[in-house]
Order: sequence, then C-alpha cells, then structure tokens
Amino acid sequence: MSVAPLLRVENLRYTPRPADDPFLPALKIEGLSLTIDPGESVALVGPPDSGQGLVLRLAARLLAPHGGRIYLEDQDITRAWGGQLKALRRALQFVGGDPLRALLPGMTVGETLQEPLMIHRRGSAADQKVRAAACAQQLGLSRFLLERRIETLSLTMRQRVMLARALTLRPRLLIVDELAERLEPAAAFPLLENLARVCRAENLAWLWATTDSALAHQFADRVLVLEGGRIRV
Repeated sequence: MSVAPLLRVENLRYTPRPADDPFLPALKIEGLSLTIDPGESVALVGPPDSGQGLVLRLAARLLAPHGGRIYLEDQDITRAWGGQLKALRRALQFVGGDPLRALLPGMTVGETLQEPLMIHRRGSAADQKVRAAACAQQLGLSRFLLERRIETLSLTMRQRVMLARALTLRPRLLIVDELAERLEPAAAFPLLENLARVCRAENLAWLWATTDSALAHQFADRVLVLEGGRIRV
C-alpha cells in the first residue's frame, strides 16, 4: 500500500517584488512541484543563488506563494494564517539563516531550547527542561553547555543548537537551509551524519538545500536539482 506524501507542493508560483526579502535571489518560481514522504530525506541541489532558499521558505510558509498549492498531510496550508499557521509551526520546523545572528544573545542554550515549548505551551517548566536536555543530547550537545550563553558558542555549536531547538516540538518535517554551507567540511560532515541518524530514529522527514552534490547524494534518499527556479527532470 502506497503512503501518502507528508508534504506536497503543486505548481508553485512566485514572482519577486521590490518589498520582498532583499537577501533572497530575485528569481521567478514557475510551476514547481515536489513531494516528501514521511521519514524521507530530500536534498535540493543547485549552484549559489539558484533559488533553493526561496523554495524552502515558500514550502515552509515563511513566504506566501503567488500561485499553486502546498499540502502538509493532505491539509492545504497555502493560505494558512493565525492559529492554523501556529499549529503548522509545531509540525513543520524551518532552520536557516546565519547561526551567528539567528539566535538571541544573552540567553543560555537551555533557555533557547525551551523557548519553542514555552511559546506553544508544551508541558510544565520541568518537562520543558527535560525535553530541551534530550534534544541537546541528540545533537551532540553536552548537558554542561545548557548553562552557557549563546554568544560564547562557536558557529558549529550554534548550528547544532538551532537544530536541537527545532526538534523540541517533535515536528514531522524539518526544512533546513544552508546547513553545510556556513561550516568547514570537517564540521559539516559529522553534523549531517548526526542529523541523518536522528531523523531515521524519529522517522522525521527533512528537506534541505545544498550546493554540494556529493553531500546530497551521500545523505539524501532523493536529490532534486534546481536551476533557474525550476527543478530539472
């Protein structure tokens, strides 16, 4: 029996406007479709500025598409807003951006990991601490780091914190942008290996973008090639 896709993107369209994010490439997305099954790893590969980050933000509903449909477990989330969008964030977590800027300074690692649980009112304060510590351990973060302030961590450690933070809500899908690109190869490989192991253990699907085709083929179940805002078939 075939399994229904966890994420289904159909004929996605997006035309950049002057008010859109200036840090994203001004690429037109026209008729882009993709699917991700439960527990599957799908890599979106392309040269720099080929539009991977834009596609991922559209799929994660951080940006609203101008046409097409996005379904999460057969629920149309294309125009999700308010409470529906908040519920979506529990099931679909996006990790991206510069780790040196994406995490708030002044907070400890433990506080950073507990923040999503507090926002979504998941468990008691004691439960939140336990969950935060468990997710930290999954991403190779020592319990001694939980008391460290974010600004004292290396780039690699901050990237691990960002991933651990996304895991706290027990999402069904991770969408990850620039996971390896900001790290040295010696740090990127073990991080991808670690994340792949966690996703297999949790049956957690992940869609991720990279410019490194070799890494994509090593860690992804399927590799999609993006060129000029289109997936090459």
